[in-house]
Amino acid sequence: MNDYYLSQLELHRAAAYYARHFPGEAAASIAIADHAVINEFIVPYTNDLSRWISLGDPVDWLHNPTRDPEFTWGINRHWHMPDLGKAYLMNGNPEYVSAFIDHYRGWRKQNPVPAISSYEEAVFFQKLGPWRLLETGLRVQSWISAYKYMEGSLLLTEPFRAEFLQGLEEHAEFLTRYLGSTEINHAIMHMQGLFMIATFYHWHPRAPYWRQLAAERLELCLLHQVGPEGVQIELTTHYHNASIEMFGTPYLLARLSGHPFSAWFGDQLRKMAAFTEALIRPDHQSTGAGDSDWLGDGRQRLTLLGAILEDDELICRGTGSSESLWLFGVEKYERYMQLQAAYKPPTASRAFPQTGYYVMRDERQYLFFDAAAMGGAHGHADALHLEWMWKQQLFFTDTGRYTYEEGEWRHYFKSTRAHNTITIDGEDQTPYVSTQQWGTPAAEAKTYRWESSRRYHFMDASHDGYTRLPDPVTHRRWVLLGVEVPLMLLVDWLEADAEHELEQRFHLHPEAAVELLADDAGHPGVSIVYPGSTVKLAFQWTTAGLTEGRFAVSEHQGWVSGIYGSKTETPVLQGQAAFSGKAGILTVCLPEDSADHNEPLRLTACELDPARQRVELSYVFGVAAGTIVIDEAALEWKEHG
Repeated sequence: MNDYYLSQLELHRAAAYYARHFPGEAAASIAIADHAVINEFIVPYTNDLSRWISLGDPVDWLHNPTRDPEFTWGINRHWHMPDLGKAYLMNGNPEYVSAFIDHYRGWRKQNPVPAISSYEEAVFFQKLGPWRLLETGLRVQSWISAYKYMEGSLLLTEPFRAEFLQGLEEHAEFLTRYLGSTEINHAIMHMQGLFMIATFYHWHPRAPYWRQLAAERLELCLLHQVGPEGVQIELTTHYHNASIEMFGTPYLLARLSGHPFSAWFGDQLRKMAAFTEALIRPDHQSTGAGDSDWLGDGRQRLTLLGAILEDDELICRGTGSSESLWLFGVEKYERYMQLQAAYKPPTASRAFPQTGYYVMRDERQYLFFDAAAMGGAHGHADALHLEWMWKQQLFFTDTGRYTYEEGEWRHYFKSTRAHNTITIDGEDQTPYVSTQQWGTPAAEAKTYRWESSRRYHFMDASHDGYTRLPDPVTHRRWVLLGVEVPLMLLVDWLEADAEHELEQRFHLHPEAAVELLADDAGHPGVSIVYPGSTVKLAFQWTTAGLTEGRFAVSEHQGWVSGIYGSKTETPVLQGQAAFSGKAGILTVCLPEDSADHNEPLRLTACELDPARQRVELSYVFGVAAGTIVIDEAALEWKEHG
């Protein structure tokens, strides 16, 4: 029976492979270890990632030099400890083991098991401090991995081992005493940690109970937190993909230790792969729905999940990562890389209609459309938002999450104005309350039509977020993408009695260079190019029903957050107008690649009718011509000659 993922021999081989094949990550692990030896840290998922922070000697685990409470939580997860272990495996420096021992002992001395007065106080998931249940569950995973990596060191004496096991017992009993709701993702990490303790410390008299409780509650978490389409209920890319690891590693450890989970558990994990794969763009980054980073490769999760489920087809669709190396060892990892070498990514569209997410793709483009519910505290006010990539160039992008710290930046990144949709009177679709709370009523989206064929992709949806205003406003959006004809039509229909101010926004790639244009009649247009790229994008607008017929287009500064705690400026196109009654905005986007040597597509006629919600457009593309007619009931695309 295994008490960990890999044996000592396998861990030593993994470390040597890590140093050779992941030199950047290996150097980062050694840097983290070297700084940890002198009690300096950088804490992931905080807003201070630019400098190493000293926490004193001995370490003060409650010291927080930032304004971000995530620092306190993060430093008490002890994520530096596995890097101490990896660095030790790579170069055998005993200082890393000494630092591990000192930090373990110092932490326990400073932070004894608390006597908590009430159950409610213990399980309140935002409670600041080292014994929040989330940190308790994550910390023991760091401890056990670090210990296993260093297990061959003579510095890990029997007296220290007794202390170490006592600390694990304390954490296990704390995790069984206070049980967070299985409807919140924190509970997965609580039980992930408990299951790991039960596996490592399997001879403890209470270990069978810890293991059974953890397994049962993990199944409840999976039941409550993953919907019928395999999508994690918070409707965010980050938490969905993180849940694959959080559910998957106990499933793997259970099989290795001889206490396998149910077949149903594995089937649910397999269903989660479909959503992960659907949101992987052609550039291999994942669309960042909700509280997610702008950068992230979901293919790594496909490899992990395929390896956990022993499913070669899933493994083929993934990519290499050190995470899989440290869980499965060198021999299996090299086999995974061979399976992936000849794989070609799919170009099929995917719909998750019960959830409200739609991905339309073909050989040249990828479009993600959001007609989903809010998804809870980690959701954004982003109904009818979209992300579009054409020929490996990201045109319209999600902006990421940046921070969980309360303040203007948290509100900005969650707000409607930080997404590619329309705001009314400067309001969010759902009222913002705080970093982890939305007001009521929450905007709900409704999908009317979705089509994906060899000729085009089409989306028709609305949301009711602005019907809460004293004078209700409805917003319905159509999106039409040509497959062979390089064309996107975006139609926004708005209706109200009184006058309102609308703002339509497109968040562009940070490298986009924008030129604002106007035709002879004063109609706005935009040309976008990218340094070193042959790809261009042109915008044209046609409007109807606006006050005084005015639609002003301007460029503004926006932000994208590649990873938590960092942000980068990016250009934002903003169209602004007033309207009352029924109004329509037709945005025509014409992508072009000069390397194709094609004549650009030209519009020859355009009619927009808000009263009937009807649009008719004619175009010429090379020797071909076509007419597109869309109304509430039908879409007709005719090609001539």
